[in-house]
Amino acid sequence: MGENTSRTGEILSKKPGLLTRLRALWSDVLFPGEPAPSAPGTAVLVCEAILVLAAGILSFTQLDCPLQEPEEALYAEVPRQMLAEHRLLAPVRHGQAYYDKPPLLYWLVMGMYRLCGIHDWAARFISSSAAFLCVLVTYAWGKRTVGPRAAFAGALMLSLSPRWAQMARMVSMNSLLTLWVVAALAAAHLALARPRVSRRWWLLSALACGLGVLTKGPVALVLVAAPTLLYQLLDRRAARVGWGLWGTYLALVGLIALPWFVVVAIRDPSFVYYFVWIHHFRRFLDPIDHWQPFWYYGPVLLLGMMPWALLFPGLVKHVVGRMKQGVPHRTGDLGFFLLAGLWSLLFFSAAGCKRPCYVLPIMPPLTLALGCYVDAACRLGRIRPAHWACAASASFLLLLAAVQWLLPWYADKYSVRGRIIPHVEACADGTPVMCYPHVWDGVSYYLRRNDVRVYRPAQLDEMVSALRSQRQSLVVVEDASLDRFLEALPESLAFVPCGRQHPVVVGWVRQRQGLVDPVSFVP
Repeated sequence: MGENTSRTGEILSKKPGLLTRLRALWSDVLFPGEPAPSAPGTAVLVCEAILVLAAGILSFTQLDCPLQEPEEALYAEVPRQMLAEHRLLAPVRHGQAYYDKPPLLYWLVMGMYRLCGIHDWAARFISSSAAFLCVLVTYAWGKRTVGPRAAFAGALMLSLSPRWAQMARMVSMNSLLTLWVVAALAAAHLALARPRVSRRWWLLSALACGLGVLTKGPVALVLVAAPTLLYQLLDRRAARVGWGLWGTYLALVGLIALPWFVVVAIRDPSFVYYFVWIHHFRRFLDPIDHWQPFWYYGPVLLLGMMPWALLFPGLVKHVVGRMKQGVPHRTGDLGFFLLAGLWSLLFFSAAGCKRPCYVLPIMPPLTLALGCYVDAACRLGRIRPAHWACAASASFLLLLAAVQWLLPWYADKYSVRGRIIPHVEACADGTPVMCYPHVWDGVSYYLRRNDVRVYRPAQLDEMVSALRSQRQSLVVVEDASLDRFLEALPESLAFVPCGRQHPVVVGWVRQRQGLVDPVSFVP
């Protein structure tokens, strides 16, 4: 450490440029160590089996619990409607083009529907598989760079983080995006880890990044390119990537993702404005929905990574403190993990729209950084491996219990499955189904109907007219809007409730003629 400090002081005394100073601080003070991964052995194989078993159980348990509104039902229903209407190119939702996100997740879910039929577990299988594979990719990334001990600790902490166990398995774009982003970061890191760029890893990174763009748009490129560029600039040991290789990288990303964007833009010119401006630039610059303060992801991340978040102060001290004799030096690999995690945290914190599930891409590199700290702390005796193993075992048991019992209860609370399934047979003959004052995608999903009518508050009179023209109709009404809906019904119509569970009330609207004892709803 003294030699590194004197070398840095000599460089700084010559008044070099800012970039040279930063490189000296990064490479000679913060992360001066060279990578020296441990050789695999029997203990490593046991740890790998434990990791696969723990991540597999948490990822693939209770896949058939109800789809939660609004996110899970939406991302399960769009591919079902695409398949039913044979509109395989562009996403469709209730007869309208749905350009909010690119189609890769929808295509994969459609493939599951084709193979296995339309089931909740089939819709959820892609996201759960992505979460499981992401844990394995995180471990493989760490094993190649910082050794199997740190990699095992980091990957296991990822799979045993409550936020990951809850949200990575949900039907959404986020776990699939996280898989591609982590794979692209890992491959880019390995490409730069030698004095000369590894073209194989560099192209693999571009391939994964392109799939990320096809999953959720340009955000994948932003999350991968920025930390890769910073690492190349800050760490003098990293290979230098010229404009030619960056051009090749962008060309491969474009080759994978651009054809779909170009075809859809040609078919519908409004796509470019809606997708690029509204759902990317404007959502980042202007909180059109899901507004939260800048510091929002701090508590979300800390609570979502408990109990491992308690190790963050030790990690900070490990990075900025003096290195002890006999402890593995802080390597540039640890620096890359921190760059990737902190950049994602900063990017999503600066965005106008914030949602809890956006923390998923932040977690894998940060848990690998925590794994490096746990490895060093165990060697120093600050953390006993037995104590860490006990904490991991307790976390696994608690999360397993939550997945087995708490998650199904929570999913049912925010799902319409239990209220809709009893009416599948009654609605099979084309009986009208209506929602007020907004759509619940689970209604059409569980009824397997593409003709569910949705009426907004301003369309209530139109809805009443439609109800008058039918002998009976199944109606799904928001709990908070029920009184207004009942007040608008004329005396000729009766509302027969079938179930009320927040946030919806499901019932039949029937003509009073022929009813011996019309049922009126009493809250």
